[in-house]
Amino acid sequence: MKLLESVLLLALASASTVIAGSPLSNIYHTSSPFGIVSDRSHRRASKATVSEKPLKFHYEHEEQAIEMAGILNSATARNIIRGSLLRIASDITGGTPLESIKTRVTVSKDNMFEAYKHITSVGGIGNLWSGTPSRTVEGALLGAAFMVGSVPVKNQVLALTGSPVAGSLAGGIVGGLAQAIVMTPAGMIFTSLNVNKGKPGYENDNALIVTKRIVKEKGIGGMFIGGKPMALRQASNWASRSAFTEIARSTLGMSKYGLLGEIGSGVIGGVGSCWNTPIETCRVFIQKDVSEGKTPKTFMGYVQSISEEDGVPGLFRGVTPRGIQAIWQTVFMVVVPNVLGV
Repeated sequence: MKLLESVLLLALASASTVIAGSPLSNIYHTSSPFGIVSDRSHRRASKATVSEKPLKFHYEHEEQAIEMAGILNSATARNIIRGSLLRIASDITGGTPLESIKTRVTVSKDNMFEAYKHITSVGGIGNLWSGTPSRTVEGALLGAAFMVGSVPVKNQVLALTGSPVAGSLAGGIVGGLAQAIVMTPAGMIFTSLNVNKGKPGYENDNALIVTKRIVKEKGIGGMFIGGKPMALRQASNWASRSAFTEIARSTLGMSKYGLLGEIGSGVIGGVGSCWNTPIETCRVFIQKDVSEGKTPKTFMGYVQSISEEDGVPGLFRGVTPRGIQAIWQTVFMVVVPNVLGV
């Protein structure tokens, strides 16, 4: 617990440093061939001195501060672009269909194969990519938010602790929290499009129509209903994916097996992150009820009602497609940056 508390404190301190525009550490950042910033190649000569207050850096010359600001700005731009591209690629190649199947399984009694048949029976196999335009915009923002939030925090915690696992855990927490700001309203739209597909009165639904309807009924705050479980889910998702992947690749030594070892580490990270499926199940039901015009219960209200109806296994609805999706996203958003030296 003390280690976890320390990592959380470091993550929050690092995030504050990033938001304030302060230099991330006294590490010399270099660019990988993919354009993602890496700190594992060189360490800068100690021109910066650390004061007694943690995470505050003073520069001997103004030129040095200007130079560092330029490096950070360049790093942020690259992380935005590369994070967006990685997440969009993840969604288009499999993430969106898996999200559609997972949502259907969560809100119905269907298994994964029945959900697939139901979705494709309405509009063919292309219906698995329903909501792709809004999903693409969401993916670009999510990928950018994750890389901008996670990479500098991971690097700074690594520099302060020397622990790749602690760095990955902290970076995952901050990156996941950054994603939740975007993902709550986007998840509301995507859930509504999926659960209301084919229902009378919802035939012409698209992202804009869904947004207008929810805002009209609930106000702008309606788009952020379910924000707390979403933030908890995203933070625990990416903390688990990043940390378990790093444990597999460094502690268990899987990285020595090359690309296959790195992918195998991502599989372990993705599967390991599914422990929080009950949070996702409740989040889906919260946003499902809002999209249908119902008043949502509290988070614990959903836990109780689902447990009473289906027992504890009911809280893990959709865990199979979610596990596959988690592996897919982990390979794109964690493994690829690891391979490239982030």
